[in-house]
This record gives sequence, structure tokens and C-alpha cells, in this order.
Amino acid sequence: MKTLATGLAGLALMLLPGAAHAQTRAVGGGSVAGSNYAIDPTFEPSDENATFELRAGSYRPSLGAAFDASFSGDLGPWIGGELDLHAVRIPYIGPLSLGASVGWSEWTGNAAILSGSAGANAGQTGLSLVDFAVLAVLRVDALSRHLDIPFVLSGKVGPDLGYWRTGTGTQLQGEGWSVGLRWAAQLALELDFLEPRAARRLDEAWGINHSALFFEVLGSSMGQWSTRQLPLGSDLAWTAGLGFTF
Repeated sequence: MKTLATGLAGLALMLLPGAAHAQTRAVGGGSVAGSNYAIDPTFEPSDENATFELRAGSYRPSLGAAFDASFSGDLGPWIGGELDLHAVRIPYIGPLSLGASVGWSEWTGNAAILSGSAGANAGQTGLSLVDFAVLAVLRVDALSRHLDIPFVLSGKVGPDLGYWRTGTGTQLQGEGWSVGLRWAAQLALELDFLEPRAARRLDEAWGINHSALFFEVLGSSMGQWSTRQLPLGSDLAWTAGLGFTF
């Protein structure tokens, strides 16, 4: 009996450091994927320093009837990317980051009917927009890091700058810059839980801690603050895509 008690005590002493280490990492570890850690308690994930996103969606500028007359409901393919550098991690909430975003969209439609030429038109007219934004980003990843619920919520806000060009056929009719403010809200589903071992290998080989699918809604007041700028902001637009935290 004494031998059994001694053996159990020794086993408890061996397990205690590992249990204490697991508790410390589960509470304070902002870069721990719970599913990865469950596979191997000795797994040390790389630091989380940034998030990169690739996206596509629909963007419709607030040009009203003029836009409808020229582009007849064209929602414009909106494609872009964003890089957020994690500045500081707020305990039990997530990283506060400084981000930079770039996107491109284009709309096309039939130009106005030429005078005296019924049934003819001036060809295709187009409007293109390249937008840039500098964003303050708060990612709330506490659900994923501490409770193994693989959702991350994000809020974004910052200045929005757009360069636009419009023309008919090969003729440039106008170009300029519009500025404003952008806001965005995002829901992301981290994919680590689908295949934890593959997620761990991705971290070990490339330093990618997490990959995620996301959906984001955004709005912009770009060009709406001045009558001398083209109002290319949007009351509500959306994008979806793939994000990587590394």
C-alpha cells in the first residue's frame, strides 16, 4: 500500500508541471490554438504578429440616379487585400492593429444615345475605382483562444481614399480623388478545427498560426463631404474571403 501511494505521488509530481503549464497557456496564451495544443501539450505556436486578408465582394457607390442611368444595376466586382500589423494584445480580448487596405472595382454600361441616331449608342462607358484605407482594427479572438469556439469578431475604422477614372470607349472623360471615412465589421470562422494537425504543420513550416473564412460589411463616406469630389462612398457594401494570421 505504501509503495502504491509513493508511486501515485510520484506520478502526480510528474503531471503537475504539465498541468500548470497548460493552465497558464490556456489563460494567457494569445497565440494558442486549443485544438493544436490538445494534440500535443508540448506544441509551441509561433508568435502572432499580423493578419493578411484576400477578399472579393460587391460595391455600389452612392451616385444615385446618375449611376443607375449609366450602369443599370451593375454591382461591380470588388477585389482587394488588407494587411494588419498587430500593435498590442489586449488581455482576454484580442489584438489591436494598424491596417492598410487596397481594393479595385469597375462598372460598365452603355453610353448615352447619340443625337439623331436612333438605336445607336456611343459605345461602352466605364467607371473604375482604386481605393486605399488606413484602419484601426480590433480583433476579438477570445472565443477562439480561450474557449475553443472558432469565431473571431473584428471592428475597423479609418480614413478612406479613392482614385477614380471614367470614360467612353478609349476616351478618358474624367478622373480625380475622393476622401472620406470607412467603417467595417467582420465575422471570421477559423479553420483550425477542421484538421488540427494540418494547421499545426502550417504553423511549423510557414509560421501561419490560423487560417479563416470571413464575411465583412462596410460603409464609406468617400467624396460625400465635399461638392467638389465625386461621391464614391457606399452606405453598405460587402466582401468575403480568406484570412491568415501569422
